[in-house]
Amino acid sequence: MKNKLLSIKNSKDLHFLPLGGSGEIGMNFNMYGFKNKWLIIDCGVSFKDSKVIGADVFMPDINVINNSNLDVCGMFITHAHEDHIGGVHHLWPSIKCPIFTTPFSGHLLKQRLIDAGLYEKVDLKIVNKETKFSIGPFNLELINISHSILESNSVMISVGNMKVFHTGDWKIDEHPTIGNKANSKRLKEIGKAGVNAMVCDSTNANVKGSSGSEKSIENGIHDLVKDFAGRVFITMFASNVERILTLLRIAKQTKREIGPVGRSMWRMIKAAKFVGYLDQKFIFHEERILRNFRDNNFLAICTGSQGEPLGALNRIADETHPYLRFQKGDRIIFSSRMIPGNEVSINNLINKLVYKGVEVVFPKANDIHVSGHPGQDELKMMYSWIKPSILIPVHGEALHIKAHAELAKRNGIKEVTNTKNGQLIRISKNKAEVVDELPTGKMALNGDEIISTDSLFFKERKKMLFNGIVNVNFIFSDTGDLQELPRIKFLSVINNVNEKDLSDFSEYLSEEIKYFIPFNSSKERQIREFLNKKIKKFISTRYDKKPSIILDIIYI
Repeated sequence: MKNKLLSIKNSKDLHFLPLGGSGEIGMNFNMYGFKNKWLIIDCGVSFKDSKVIGADVFMPDINVINNSNLDVCGMFITHAHEDHIGGVHHLWPSIKCPIFTTPFSGHLLKQRLIDAGLYEKVDLKIVNKETKFSIGPFNLELINISHSILESNSVMISVGNMKVFHTGDWKIDEHPTIGNKANSKRLKEIGKAGVNAMVCDSTNANVKGSSGSEKSIENGIHDLVKDFAGRVFITMFASNVERILTLLRIAKQTKREIGPVGRSMWRMIKAAKFVGYLDQKFIFHEERILRNFRDNNFLAICTGSQGEPLGALNRIADETHPYLRFQKGDRIIFSSRMIPGNEVSINNLINKLVYKGVEVVFPKANDIHVSGHPGQDELKMMYSWIKPSILIPVHGEALHIKAHAELAKRNGIKEVTNTKNGQLIRISKNKAEVVDELPTGKMALNGDEIISTDSLFFKERKKMLFNGIVNVNFIFSDTGDLQELPRIKFLSVINNVNEKDLSDFSEYLSEEIKYFIPFNSSKERQIREFLNKKIKKFISTRYDKKPSIILDIIYI
């Protein structure tokens, strides 16, 4: 099928193209196209992929932007969660467009850009909450929405004669402890005026009921802290400033001193103070100070709820943290959910904690943690407010998107897509149609490099891990004669390689290469191909293994 990105220049329709976040949790990257002008909404990363060895940070493959010579007018970041903002400093150099966001997200993004050496290059524009502005032909209106981080924005996008409501990540919380609740009045007005399509969060589309209010969990956490005689550690997502404020109140009520543990936690607190969401007078103790308080006066809020190796919890459990150690009788409260894919790392962490005599407490329903995403009742309420003709479910794995599509149809929305990454969707007045499927995928951060997860690099790495490596050195004189028998080294191929096997292998290869002696460097490519085949054949026949081959030809 011909790439239709190249042929929509004169189309009066709006096009939607998700490159990340549709069919997976994380890595959100959505594009809107109108007459060859494009708007990007969010630029996130994801973490962990068991199929990719040696990489922890992933972002969408956006080569289609450059390959199709798209004119990107700008990017808007809805909020500062990693799955929406974490890819900006990695991917911006290949996009080079202005970036728009609100003050809290802007403060965090600015620091990332400074650290990456990009701040002076990026046109970063800070816009007010609930404001209207334009990016190219796209007219945007920001609407306050509740989530698990400050300044989450829904976006009303108007272009041509089309209106699309992009929810971002959201929930309905009528009693937030900090920040703004959803502007239901404006959302109803938008729906009354008419909306062609709603692009909507699907994370909890298979969960009945509502996500619950942040305020509702305060009593549950308070009860676990107030009468406990030992030290209390609470782990949570660092970005949830609202919960940090809740824990600050609990610490005051229970006469405990509170301290964040983990760089990302401190970063969020500093940003919240800078923008004005947390009072500058609020005292948070550094770890080196916190450790000195009595057990019944100690409350630590820690990163690492997903079992991250470098998260605070794992560092304390492994005794690599410079100031803190777990001791028998400590209590750890997980005020967080288990993100799909992190089960193994979290269970490994819990095993460490249990062996150390630490009491581990997990959420039961909504007692000590609430989600930042809408359950089915909230989704139905949003349908009733916005009244879209079309629903395009995003932000979720295939199971969540399917559940969202089915829920929408049961509630009167006739035109619904089962969205996945790479689908080019044409949005007309009352219809959404997939008109092309474009190549997409994942890119992985490997040191300072960004490499496709489908590349030979990762395939070879995986092969090395599971099949080992065989290194063979051939040493030739300047006359082209083999100086000695080939040197062979096995790395993690089989448990024991005896000397006779190595001798047999070496003699076998020296015999095979005789046909090319005297060695001529002009034939090196041909010889390498020949030797690789012979090495693979010997190892496969002798050991039934297919290791990676490293072949060195040395001249002396």
